[in-house]
Amino acid sequence: MTAVILLALALGGLAAGILVGRYYVPDDRALKRTARHAQAYVKTINLLLARDRDAAVNELVGVVEENVDDVEPYFALGALFRNRGEWERAIRVHQAIAVREGTESKLGLRAHYQLGLDFRAAGMPRRATRAMEDCIKADPALLGALRALSGLYEEQGRFSEAADACERIHKSHGGGDRKREHHLLCAAAQRAIEVDDLPSAKRLLKDAHAIKPDSAHLSVAGAELSAAKGDWKAVIAKLRQALVMHPDMVSYLAEPLRAAEYELQPSTSESSPEDGATRDAIALIEGVLGDHGNDPILELAAAEMRVQVEDEDAQENLHRLTEQNPQLLPARVAAARLALASGDSGQVNRELAALVGADGVLESALEGSWRCGSCNHTSEFFFWRCPACRDWGSMQRDMGGPAHLSVQARRERRTERRGASMLLSGDSLPKAALDSGLSAEELRKQAGTKDSAFGRAGKWLAGAVGTVRGTKSKSDDDLD
Repeated sequence: MTAVILLALALGGLAAGILVGRYYVPDDRALKRTARHAQAYVKTINLLLARDRDAAVNELVGVVEENVDDVEPYFALGALFRNRGEWERAIRVHQAIAVREGTESKLGLRAHYQLGLDFRAAGMPRRATRAMEDCIKADPALLGALRALSGLYEEQGRFSEAADACERIHKSHGGGDRKREHHLLCAAAQRAIEVDDLPSAKRLLKDAHAIKPDSAHLSVAGAELSAAKGDWKAVIAKLRQALVMHPDMVSYLAEPLRAAEYELQPSTSESSPEDGATRDAIALIEGVLGDHGNDPILELAAAEMRVQVEDEDAQENLHRLTEQNPQLLPARVAAARLALASGDSGQVNRELAALVGADGVLESALEGSWRCGSCNHTSEFFFWRCPACRDWGSMQRDMGGPAHLSVQARRERRTERRGASMLLSGDSLPKAALDSGLSAEELRKQAGTKDSAFGRAGKWLAGAVGTVRGTKSKSDDDLD
């Protein structure tokens, strides 16, 4: 009987051991799958480094087919699709993750951010902007979304909002491009001046002044604001500040400076108001020249203005300037035009030799240069592949730049009274490269501006403030 009991116990123990071994041995299939995925990720990295994106996509597709719960391969696939230009596939991948995760979770926020990048790469700026704005609502300090929004706003001409994004980057992360923010604020102020929203322009300029108080852009924008108010003395003072800080801008500021001087010419003056304004502008430029010493660009600007008022010393000044700076091409051209106008064959021959002679400033133009038709990179040597953009067969013979406005055309144009519109810098600001999809009123509200009591008719017309000639108003403060 005892033997039977022992045999039964032995058989029971054997059965229990078999059952334990069958059902309670640790399942290592998950570990093996993780190892396979890790190997696939490493292989994907190697393929990407080798620039074999197709094979990298195939590796990730294999990982996704085996495990649909892990979202990391999906994020990697979406980024690869975007980099390959397959934006529709990238959008579908990230949209699926965003719908599944929602906007509350970190994965959902990450999917919305990647979706915004997809929209931006696919040329959908409105949808990209909305996606990034949704990310900012969920996480106001999301650095990537703030940077993307700043760029999108700037490309859409929404300078105030772009500056606001830069400010939030600075406050949230202790960095940010404050120089760019300063210029964006100045540009936003100039846009506000164009639509006659002077209170907003003043506020934006004060914000720009707080970042950088001494800037040529700030001075020019301040001059435009003063011109809108008819304070021409303040206009001249601010333009002079800009010239002192950035003398190279004299060719850009010469016409606005002369227009402001024209507004201050007394109506009872016996001399021509145009010539009087030009002479006053010459005196101001020469005063700035005294602060900077020998600056050939300022000297050339003053000399060209003297030509326009038919000053007897104009030819002598240009001749002296060309002797001191023999390679200064604009001075040579101006002197040659004066020689042609004088009809003196000796002067004509001398200036022609200085331009196109064996040692003339245009000697290098004889052989010309080569320009890339794709990126406009220039080189004196012929190239099959552009060294800048690496495009093949894009070389073109560089035949020179466009013709500039002649002195005579400038003389004819300056006889018209400009008013404040002369100082508007719409051409100097970057044009909107992307369509924001907003109306003018919506853009005004988005930029934080509002209808001004000074007028709601849009941009000024040329000479609209010409009727304020001779008035003497003082600016409210340094930024008015």
